[in-house]
Amino acid sequence: MHARVVKTYDGKAEVELNCSESSKDSVHCGACSMSSRPSGKRETVIADNAVGAKTGDIVICELKEHAEIKSALLLLIGPLVLFMITLGTAGAMGMELWQSFIAGLTVLALTYVVLQRLLKNKTYYYIEGIK
Repeated sequence: MHARVVKTYDGKAEVELNCSESSKDSVHCGACSMSSRPSGKRETVIADNAVGAKTGDIVICELKEHAEIKSALLLLIGPLVLFMITLGTAGAMGMELWQSFIAGLTVLALTYVVLQRLLKNKTYYYIEGIK
């Protein structure tokens, strides 16, 4: 997919994704609904900038291998497993069901706060080349 570099810093680049109607026919973009967005709303993401693109450059942006699976595991399945472990542990400690549920929700909230802080600049996008 093509993108325009908005800002660069520390080996990363903030890029604005540009999709056209023909993008829907490609293998990668076939399931994406990005090109159906209103023209004023463009998605901005952070990408690894190993090629040294500068602000204003038009670049080719790609996703790293298995990016969707990795992010789903990290953001959805991991916290859910911790929630269930907390429910089981709280139940084994003799807490009532509502107390176990509150403990699980607390751990779930803390997990998301920690993930947000740890993964602030984590990206699965990378700049493949300058167009």
